[in-house]
Amino acid sequence: MTKTTTDQSAAAVEIPLSGEQTAGAVQAVQAIKKAPTFRERCYDISLGMLTTWVGEERARESAGRVSAALAAARASAKDPIDFDGCTLQSIGQVVAVSALTGIYPSTGAAALAYAIPRRPRKGEAPQLTYQLSHRGLNALANRAGSHMVAIPISHADQIEVTETGDVVIKWMDLDNPPTTEAELRGVVVLVKRHDTGTLLCSAWVAKKLIDQRRETSDSYRYAEKPGNEWAKSSSPWHAWPVPQAMKTAMHYVIARGLCVIDDTEAQRALSADVQGDIIDVESRPLTRVTLGRNELPAIEGPTD
Repeated sequence: MTKTTTDQSAAAVEIPLSGEQTAGAVQAVQAIKKAPTFRERCYDISLGMLTTWVGEERARESAGRVSAALAAARASAKDPIDFDGCTLQSIGQVVAVSALTGIYPSTGAAALAYAIPRRPRKGEAPQLTYQLSHRGLNALANRAGSHMVAIPISHADQIEVTETGDVVIKWMDLDNPPTTEAELRGVVVLVKRHDTGTLLCSAWVAKKLIDQRRETSDSYRYAEKPGNEWAKSSSPWHAWPVPQAMKTAMHYVIARGLCVIDDTEAQRALSADVQGDIIDVESRPLTRVTLGRNELPAIEGPTD
């Protein structure tokens, strides 16, 4: 076996390799092949799942988008190695929901959805979860013809309730919006028609209701236990209390039928979002997503 080297000013030169060197080179190549990157794992999982639903051509395009989105989420994570240890089943669920809705996980403050590795118990394998942001919830509402505006209210703001049950904001301290859990009194959610902007209802979601939903969160309850301060950095209730409250208020409005989202794929995304925060993923199996061939929507980037 020979090794070929090149130089810009010289012709290719063949350097003989010994048998031991040859065996070592082969083993090194095999080791590299046996260790696919996280993006390659996501692509292989995506391609295998989606090909059976929509055919190879569309599956390759969608698999490329999903794997690129998840790889970007990994690259921006504080501990990227958590993504590498996620189980195949949990990655598959994120892939399925992303492909169904066309809302791919992203990074940054403007993301519609996030891929978050959940590690509720230190030292155990993480599970990759799909979680919508409040912007992602609105993207689903827009598809159903509605639009939601979530307004966090502080204790200094003044609101009134009309005889029809709608909430009217009389005065707001615009220079001092609530930024912490202690400053938050509740959330006003306006539901409008997406095409005309006509106000359909103005709902008040008190902090007490938001706290009740928070108490069912597995990530929140675990991070609150003594000695688990390390988990607070990955718990959305601790890291982003006000945006999480806004999102919870929007979920509350949807659940009460004040904003109707009846699209099948959107319902799956809503369910995955709630399950990703409530279900103890380390002790209870994740629900598999089973779909028919014609249930995958046209491949398109998410829009606000």
